[in-house]
Amino acid sequence: MNLDNLKVRANAHLQRREFRQAGELFNRVVRKNPRDIEAWMALAAIHGMSGAYADAETCSRRVLRINPQLPGAWLNLGSAQSNQGEYARAAESYRKVIALQPDTLIAYQSLGNTLRKLNSHMEAIRVFNQALALQPNNSSVFYDLGNTYKACGELGKAIACFRQAMRLAPDNLQAHANLIACMLYSETTGQQELFREQTAWGRAMEAGLPATPRHENSPVTDRRLRVGYCSPDFRNHSVAFFFEPLLEAHDRDRFEIICYSQVDCPDATTQRLNLLADHWRDTCGMSNDELYATIKSDEVDILVDLAGLTQGNRLEVFARRPAPVQINYLGYASGTGLASMQYRFTDEWADPQGEADDFHVEKLVRLPRGFLCYRPPDDAPVVAGLPALESGYITFGSFNNLAKVTPAVVRFWSELLQAVPNSRLICKAERLSDTSIRQRYMELFEAHDIPVERVELLGQVNSTAGHLGLYSRVDIGLDTFPYNGTATTLEALWMGVPVVVLEGDRHMARVGVSILQQAGLQEFIARDSSEYISIVVGLVHDLERLAALRADLRTRIEQSSLCAATDFTRDVESAYRGLWEAWVNHAVSP
Repeated sequence: MNLDNLKVRANAHLQRREFRQAGELFNRVVRKNPRDIEAWMALAAIHGMSGAYADAETCSRRVLRINPQLPGAWLNLGSAQSNQGEYARAAESYRKVIALQPDTLIAYQSLGNTLRKLNSHMEAIRVFNQALALQPNNSSVFYDLGNTYKACGELGKAIACFRQAMRLAPDNLQAHANLIACMLYSETTGQQELFREQTAWGRAMEAGLPATPRHENSPVTDRRLRVGYCSPDFRNHSVAFFFEPLLEAHDRDRFEIICYSQVDCPDATTQRLNLLADHWRDTCGMSNDELYATIKSDEVDILVDLAGLTQGNRLEVFARRPAPVQINYLGYASGTGLASMQYRFTDEWADPQGEADDFHVEKLVRLPRGFLCYRPPDDAPVVAGLPALESGYITFGSFNNLAKVTPAVVRFWSELLQAVPNSRLICKAERLSDTSIRQRYMELFEAHDIPVERVELLGQVNSTAGHLGLYSRVDIGLDTFPYNGTATTLEALWMGVPVVVLEGDRHMARVGVSILQQAGLQEFIARDSSEYISIVVGLVHDLERLAALRADLRTRIEQSSLCAATDFTRDVESAYRGLWEAWVNHAVSP
C-alpha cells in the first residue's frame, strides 16, 4: 500500500479517536519515509492525547530536525514539555511559536498558563493581554486572565474578568464557577448575592438534563450500603488530611467504600488511600457519560462530592444524579446550587440553625461533634519553645492561601502590628514565591505604614516537615477573613501556636469557630475587630500563659473530638443511615 493510502486510513482512525490503529499506520509511514512531517506530527498528537508525553516530545523533535521553522511542531513540543513538568523549556517553545507566527492565539494562552506554573504571574498577565489584543472578545482568554488575577490575590480584577468571560460566552460554566470562588474570598460579597450566583450556576448546570432517573437500588434499610466518594484531591492535599481518618475508620461490615479518583498525578497519599478503599476507580480520562455509567454500574447508594466548585470537580455527573442520595461535603466551603445535591454536611458552629439554611439549596445535616476530623502529619516536628522568649518580640504568622489575604486582611493585620509595638509578621503562601506578587503585598503593608523589616513574606516550602517547622518562629497565629483557614489552623494548633479567629456570618467565615469550639479554645474567638485585638494584646502581655499554652496545645488537640476518628466516623455513618432510610421510605411510599 502506498504512503498516501496509508495516511488516508490512519487519519480516518484518528478522526474516530482510534489511537492505537492510527498510530500503527502512521508508524508504518515513517518507517518507509522518515522525513514525512505529516505522519510525525500526527504521532506527536496521538502520543499527547494518550498521555505518552515523552514519546510526543520525541516525535515533535523529529519534525523540528526536518523543519525547525514549523510553528505547529514547536507548539506540540511545548505541550509535551509542559505535561512532563518542564515548564521553563515549555515556555521557550511557546515563545518560539510566537516569534514564528505572532498571531497564534493558543501559543499566548499556553505561554501565559505555563508562566503561572513558573510563578511568573505578572508576565503571564502581560501575555494574556497580548492575546486579547489579537482577539478582544475571546472568552477563554478572559477566563485565563481571571485565574491569574485570582492567584495574585487581585479579586476585583479577577471577578471582572470572569464576568466578561461569561458575557462573551454565557454557557461558560467554568468561568461562572470561578467567579463564585472569587466571591467566597471577597469581604464585599453578601450572602444573598452569593446564593443568587450559586443557584444560577446550579440551574445552568442542570438545564436540559433528563428527568431524575429511577434508581433500582435495593430499598432495604439495614443492609450494607455502598458509599462512593468523588474527588480530585486524593493526593497530598488538605482534603486528604481530613478524608483519610474517615476512610480508615469506616465500618466495613456496614459500608462498602468506592473512591472515584480524579487525580492527574498520583502520589504516596493516593496509594495509601487506594489501599484503604474497598474499590478504587481512576476517573481521569473518563467522560461524564462514562463516569455516570460507572457509578450506576457500581450501584452506589450514597454518593459524596468532596470538591464542590473547585478545579477537577465532576459536578456535571452529580447533576444527572447517578445515586439515590447525594451529599456535598468537606472540599468546598459553601453550597453547590445544585438541586440534585440533596444534602450538605456541616455542624452547628460553622452553620448555626436558621439563616444558614435559607442560603443553601442543599438540606444542611449538622454532625453532632463537628464537621471534620484531622489526621496530623506523621513527620510533624516536635513543638518548639515560645520564640518570643528568645527574640524579645512577638511574631505573628499566617500560612493561608494567598487569595484569602485580601487588602482588608492586610489593613487589619497592619492595625494589629501597630497595636503591638516591635512585633513581626510572617506570611507564607505558595504564590509568594513570585517576586512580583511578593512586592505587591509588601507595598500593601507599606501603604499602612508597616516598614518592610516587620513583615517577612515566604513562598513554597517543598516538605511537610519544613513547612511545619516554620511554626517554631511563630508565637500567635492570625486567621484570615471572611475565608478562614482550615488545615492551616489545625497545623498551627498542632505545632503549639494558638490561632485567633474572627467570627463571621457564613460557613467559610466560621470554620475557625468550629475548630476552636471543638478544641476547647473558645477564648480565641472574637466577635469583632476590637475584641480580636484585645484577645491578641492579652496574649502578648502574658508570655508565661502563652508558653504554657504552646506546650499543651498538641495534647489538647490530640484528645479533642478533632482527632477522634472512630467517633467522628460513627457520626457520619449514622447520618448516612438516616438519609438512606429517608430515601427508602420515600421510594416505597405509594
